[in-house]
Amino acid sequence: MQQPMLHRLMVLGINLLVPRQRIGASLVAFDEHDRVLMLRHVFHPFAPWGLPGGWLKRSEDPAAGVLRELREETGLTAVLGPVVCVAHEPSPVHVGIAYLGRVQPSSMTLSLEIIEAAWFEMDALPSPLLPFVQSAIHAGLSLNRQWRQSAGRQTAVAQPHAAQPIKAEE
Repeated sequence: MQQPMLHRLMVLGINLLVPRQRIGASLVAFDEHDRVLMLRHVFHPFAPWGLPGGWLKRSEDPAAGVLRELREETGLTAVLGPVVCVAHEPSPVHVGIAYLGRVQPSSMTLSLEIIEAAWFEMDALPSPLLPFVQSAIHAGLSLNRQWRQSAGRQTAVAQPHAAQPIKAEE
């Protein structure tokens, strides 16, 4: 009987006392020609081009959050692969998590916070790009090639967040 009460007190103490950190989740998606999907955001005036993604909701799983953001920003869904980049970013202070993913074929419907979407060759990326975005894209490129080759052999890349690829809910 005391254990549940102690557990509840511990959870309450953690919720009240432990500092919180903003978390952003992004998707690094390549097409069959190794072009990366990028979005031009309304609310990013200093580096308007970036990856699909955004802030996680309170207690939201990062994988679910990046799929939600992709769906909200573009109307697209994706199959997630592994995490390709995690970094503590200084401005605004947050932890960024980038997943590799495969966008499911469909037409895009951009939200009001997105000005445009485009697939970019690696040697023609828009600038300026935030350092996290650059790191995530470059980390994702080599892993994407491995992931694509392994998919052809019917094997999966090890994923830290799930045993199976995660698909966005309809």
